[in-house]
Amino acid sequence: MIELHIWPVVVLGILIALNIAVIVVQKDDFKLKKYLRIQATAWTTLMSMIVFTGATIMAFYHLNFTIKIIAMIVAFVAMSSLEIRRHLLIKKSRPGQECFANVRKKVLRYYVMQALWMLMIGGFATLT
Repeated sequence: MIELHIWPVVVLGILIALNIAVIVVQKDDFKLKKYLRIQATAWTTLMSMIVFTGATIMAFYHLNFTIKIIAMIVAFVAMSSLEIRRHLLIKKSRPGQECFANVRKKVLRYYVMQALWMLMIGGFATLT
């Protein structure tokens, strides 16, 4: 059961790293905006899988709300709020304009913060 929870987390980490690489490498603003809007579906699917498997594990093993679980819930809320802000920023942006460079920087910052959340929770979850 734990493997069903860990694999979407690993894939989400890979997706975040891939998105950071795409933002740095992709110079065409139109292609970047299209890619980021499409991959939002994958991000949402993975986060849904993580929440569903986490809730199932809690129910199956009769786990109480420990500090680890509360930290994971806080991380989910923080990462979701960053993703919503990123999605709205991309949705409102206009590729090809000078201000898109600022959008690119903010989106990159949001993904770096998401990666840091994943690393913090991953490191914290291994502690007993």
